[in-house]
Amino acid sequence: MQRVLDYRVTIEEALLAELAAIRAEHEREQARLTDMVRATEVFRHKTRDWLIAGSSEKIKRAYNYLQQLTKQVSAQEASIRRIEERESRKMAEVLEASKNRKALERLREYRLAEHRRESEREEQNFLDDIAGVRHRRSAQFGDYAAGGQS
Repeated sequence: MQRVLDYRVTIEEALLAELAAIRAEHEREQARLTDMVRATEVFRHKTRDWLIAGSSEKIKRAYNYLQQLTKQVSAQEASIRRIEERESRKMAEVLEASKNRKALERLREYRLAEHRRESEREEQNFLDDIAGVRHRRSAQFGDYAAGGQS
């Protein structure tokens, strides 16, 4: 049973490592999104100056670039949602693995306790048998000694 328990612990640890990697990826991608949003906001502020200046070519290029940035932000948000879904699924796997390991640990503890109870019962039976033998011997020798003196 210990081998199975060790295997389940190994699986749980592997799943936890995968979950940690997914969380690290999530943090990296979230930071990347934050940078993208910040860059988009900075660019929007710059385009206001261009709108005021009235250069139609700059406005057109700025609009196209802003659309491209918006698409990138949307794609990054979708990527983060996919990572969050993977993280959620992996967390469910970790919880399931943890439940399986804990159930096996409880079973092992139950069997160990059962084994201890059985050993104690056998030891008590052995001690009872010894006490019975001593009692019979003392009764037998006590009767013999009493019979010999009469």
